[in-house]
Parts: sequence; C-alpha cells; structure tokens
Amino acid sequence: MAAAATCALAGGGVVQAAAPEAAAGDRLPDLVQESPQNIGVTRVRGRDLLGFRSAVRNVGDGPLIVRGRRANARTRDMVARQLVLRTNGTTRPVGTVGLMRYVRSPDHSHWHFLPFERYELRREGTDVGIVRDRKTGFCLGDRYRSEPRPEGAVAVAVYISRCGFDNPGRLVMTEGISVGWGDDYAAYLDGQHIDVTDVPSGRYVLTHTVNVRGQLLERDRSNNSAGRRIELRRVGVRVRVRVLPPLPA
Repeated sequence: MAAAATCALAGGGVVQAAAPEAAAGDRLPDLVQESPQNIGVTRVRGRDLLGFRSAVRNVGDGPLIVRGRRANARTRDMVARQLVLRTNGTTRPVGTVGLMRYVRSPDHSHWHFLPFERYELRREGTDVGIVRDRKTGFCLGDRYRSEPRPEGAVAVAVYISRCGFDNPGRLVMTEGISVGWGDDYAAYLDGQHIDVTDVPSGRYVLTHTVNVRGQLLERDRSNNSAGRRIELRRVGVRVRVRVLPPLPA
C-alpha cells in the first residue's frame, strides 16, 4: 500500500494523497533541476530582492503531464492529477499531486500548478534554509530544447499553451513538459526572487529543488536539486551579491 503524502500549498491549501507508485509499462518523466542562473540583487520599494532564472528539463522516458479539474467555476482551485504515459500509448492517472489556481499578476494572468519548485537560501556548509521564496506557482510548458538531447526526445514542442491565459472560467487545464524539453522562468518574473533585505553578510548556497515533496512520479529523484554558491555583503544600506565558483569535487 502506498504511504500517505501531504502537499501543503501556498495560500494555506492542503492536498492529501497517496504517494505515487510506478507500474510495469509506465514511461516516466525524469525532471532535472538546473542550477540557478542570472543571479543579481535589485531594490524594490525598499526591499533587496535576490533574483534568478530557474529551469527544469525532462530527460525521462515519457512526458510530465498534469491535469487540473474542478466541478464548476464557483470552486476556486482545480485538483491536479498526474497522467503517466504507457508503452501502449494510453495514459493512467497516478494520484493527486497538487492544485491549479488562477493567478493574476502584473506580468500575466493564467492557471498555475503548485507546488512544483522551491527556492531556498542556505548558509554555506549547512542544509538549513534561512529564507525561502513566495512564488505562487508555475505555468508548465515546453519553453526550451534540452541539450544534449535525450533518447526519445520529442522534435516539436507539445505543451505550448499559455495555461488558460485570461480565462479564469476554465474547468479543465492540462500542462506538462515533453521529453527533451524544459520549462524556465526569468529572474524577477512572477516571484522569481528571494527577499534578502534582512539576511546577514556571508556565504550562502542558493538552492532550487523540483518535486520537493515527491508528489510527482518520475524515474529518478536524485537530480531534483541544484545550487550556486554566492556571497552577500552590505554596502551602505544596499545588499550586493557575488557568484562564487563551485567547490572542488
């Protein structure tokens, strides 16, 4: 029997579900978390925000498919389930993996899947996070070609919708990442930052983790986290950041 798993969500929602289990004939995705890029600090309304690009690519045997559904438009959130592609071409649902919520922001308004990724700042040499992101979710899609191309990569992007852009009345929404494709978000876009205003000067690791609660069924979870060493220091009332080289292996 699968163990119970609780997915705590932004905004206070909770989804209780069984941890997914693979079956013979499943073509599972394999989500690879790329290390943070384009790291910088900008000041917004008196706060110092550490911005970064995040990216996740799929190098598995099948696509990541997440489908949200709700009974009517009076229900705020869709319950999201993962669909796993089978070797015979069919798909099977493997469990409740989170929610889809229509989010309005200055950048765009569409349906976000949550939870998906976590951004965390850890003091170097520890696994303890001292500050986390406040991101509202992700519009999953085939945004860039993964290189090198994995075996079975799809030549043409499949998930190219805008996740129900400007359509809060949808009852069903499907998002995903095809094999050989990745999903990325630019620095400062829609919550792509961590507030470091009150973080002391020192050396830290900016860590990005996908599928952090293990709610998504995939082939390999050992590649779900990646980080960059950084140094924060105060210059007057401002916070500056310097990206450090990786430690020797």
